[in-house]
Formats: sequence, structure tokens, C-alpha cells
Amino acid sequence: MDRDRDGWDFQEWQAALGGLAPEAAALVGLAAAERIAGCLRDERFRSHAAGEADVVEELLAGCWEGAAPERLRELAAAVEECSVAYADLVMDGDDDEEVPEGALMLHLDALTAVAEAAAACAGGPWDGALRCLQTTAMAAVSALERDPRAPGADVELRRQREDLARVRAGDGGVRVAADLRGRAREDAQAWHRAVEELALDHD
Repeated sequence: MDRDRDGWDFQEWQAALGGLAPEAAALVGLAAAERIAGCLRDERFRSHAAGEADVVEELLAGCWEGAAPERLRELAAAVEECSVAYADLVMDGDDDEEVPEGALMLHLDALTAVAEAAAACAGGPWDGALRCLQTTAMAAVSALERDPRAPGADVELRRQREDLARVRAGDGGVRVAADLRGRAREDAQAWHRAVEELALDHD
């Protein structure tokens, strides 16, 4: 089905982002990536992936600040490698690190979202932004299912729509990017709490 259980509609967002300039579409995805990247502030993630966490921060900053596409692609490749390692970690159960499965999945979703958003920012197809938005919306559903205090898909979907409206109204300019970045960094705190403080360790 095109509409996920979180109410996120693929065709609706495909049309919405497709109607924007590629750079503007990338901004909407980048804001979502910045929000969910709050999961990677989790000390359990940083305890065995501190280097990767630093790479994510550098990559996001580079996307917002217009770093060279070659550098963005280099950093994105490193994030994708970390995603693969994390996928193996999830499959293995991470017995040694004792990180709850729910937290691991949110870490993995965050890495995936960041890599997709960065691909769009580095001059790749804008559908990387589309996949980033979908990943983030689905992660919000998963977090809420594991703990009712976590940010839900309704919150994330509202943010995505608000970001889309701001980009359309501002034509994706520098001021719009700064506005989206500032608010996304504030929202990232809620994702941080969701993965680190809430009871994400039960099925």
C-alpha cells in the first residue's frame, strides 16, 4: 500500500517533493535527518561508534553549510558503512553491549535517514530526500509502539508538512535553511530522549 500505517503517503510526498527544485526538496529531507539524528547522541551508540557519530555530525553540518559534493559523498559512504555494521549488530542481538533492540533499530534508522538525505544534498536524485522522510516517519511509529511517551508519527508528519510549507514559501533560500536547521536541532532532543531515556527495551 502507498499509505503506511503512520499515515505517511508515498505518492503524496513523491508529488510534493517532485514539484520543488532539487535543492529545495533536499532541504525538507535534511531537516528530517537532523531530527532523527538526535538518536545518535545516545551514549550507548557513542560508546562503540564514537567516530561514526562524529562523521554524522560533520556530514549534517556540511549539508547545511554547502560543503563540496565530493566531501559529502565521502562522508555519506562512511555513514553507509556504519549502517551495514549496525544491521549486523541488530541481527546478532548485540549481547555484549546490552543495547535494547528498540534503541538499536532507532540508531539504524537514523543512520539510514542521514545517508539518504546527504545523497540528495550532494547532487544526487532528490528521491533520497523522499526515502529519508519515509524512514523517519516509520521510525516514529516504531518508537511509539515500544513506548507511549516517545514522539509519534503525528508529530513527525506535522513537522514534515510544516517544513514543506516553509520551503515552498521561501523558495529554499538561506534564511529558510537556517530556520529549518534551528528547529530540527531542537526537535532532535525529543528523539534523543526517545532512544536514551524511554523504555525502548521491551517488545
